[in-house]
Amino acid sequence: MSPERIAAIGFCLVMTSEAATGQSARDTAAQGQTAPASTVVERTYAGGDVAPWRRVQTRSASGSREVVVDTFEAPDIEGRLAPAEEIVVETNRTVPNTTQTRRDVFRFAEDGRRTLSEATDSVRETLANGDARAIHDTSAPDLNGRVSLTARQIEQTRSAPLDAHETDITLLRPDLDDTLRATERTEYSERLIDPATVRHDRTVLVRDINGRWQPVEVRGGQARIAGSERTEEETVQRRDVNGTLAVEEKYVSRRTTANGQEDVVIETHAPYADGSSRLALSQRVHRTTTATADGGSYTVEEIESRNPAAPGDPMRLTSRTVTTVRQIGSGRWVTERQVFERDVNGRLQLVVNETEDRVGG
Repeated sequence: MSPERIAAIGFCLVMTSEAATGQSARDTAAQGQTAPASTVVERTYAGGDVAPWRRVQTRSASGSREVVVDTFEAPDIEGRLAPAEEIVVETNRTVPNTTQTRRDVFRFAEDGRRTLSEATDSVRETLANGDARAIHDTSAPDLNGRVSLTARQIEQTRSAPLDAHETDITLLRPDLDDTLRATERTEYSERLIDPATVRHDRTVLVRDINGRWQPVEVRGGQARIAGSERTEEETVQRRDVNGTLAVEEKYVSRRTTANGQEDVVIETHAPYADGSSRLALSQRVHRTTTATADGGSYTVEEIESRNPAAPGDPMRLTSRTVTTVRQIGSGRWVTERQVFERDVNGRLQLVVNETEDRVGG
C-alpha cells in the first residue's frame, strides 16, 4: 500500500477528473479483478489547437511472469500518430514473498529509433511478521551513452501495536564523487482510532545546506465510515516564504452509496481563496456515478471554482465531465468521456473527446 492511501477505508481523497471516471488496468487489478489484456485510449480536442494522442497498453502473463507494455503515440512531423514513448514493466514472482520488477522507459526519435532513457529495478520482500522492504534502483544513460545509477529509493514498512503501521521512504542520489547520499525522506504512519476511524500522518523532509533534515510538507487527517457514508479530511502544510510550516490546503471529502448510485463531493479549502477568509472554499468537485443494467456505469462530474478576478463572488460551474462505460461484447468494454469547459462567453463547450477500449479482464 502506498503511503498516500488509507487501507481500512479504501477511498482516495484527491482524485483528478480523468483518473476518477475511468477504470484503468491497475485499478481493476487492485480490486481483485482480472486486468484487461489490452487497452486503447484515444483523445481528441474539439478546438483542434491541441494535438490528439493515443495510448495503447498490452498485458501478457505466463506463470509467475507478467509483462505490461504501455505505448504513448503522438503526431509525427507528417501529422500521423507514431510512438513517442514506451514503458515496459516486467514483474516476476518466482520466490515466495518476493517480487522483482523491471521498468524500462524508451523514447522514440523522429526517425523512429527507440532508445532507452530510464530503467528501474525493484525488489520487494514481505517478511513473516508482516513487515516489508523494497529497494528501487533507477539508472539512465549519460550524454556519452554510459548507463549509471541516478537514484535509489528504500521503502520500509513496519507493523506496530494497536492496529497501526509505519512506512519510511528514503531517496538517495549520487553526489559529485558518485557516493549515494540520502537527500529526501518520507515518514508515514497510519493507525486505527476506533473501528470506524483511521488516522494518517505524512511528513516529507529534505536535507538543508548543513545536512540537517528539515520538514517541507506535512499532511495529516483521518477517514471515517458511518453507515453508507465515508468522510475524509486532510490538512496540508508547506513552508512559506519565512521557512515556517503553514496551512496551504485542506481537503474534505464525502462519499455515499445507495440504490446503485455513488455520490462523491470533494472540497478544497485554501488560505484567502475568497479574498478575505483565512481558510476558504476554493474548489468543489461533485461526482455522481450510476450503475447500468449491463454492469457499466454513467458518471457526471462537475467542478465549481472561484473567479480569480472576483474571488468574493459565489462559486461557479467551470467544467463538466460525462463518462459512459458500456459492454459491447464478451470481455470487451468501451469508456466514452466528454469534457466541457466554459469559454470566454461563459458557455460550456465541448473541449475533449476520449474513448477507451478494453479487451479481456
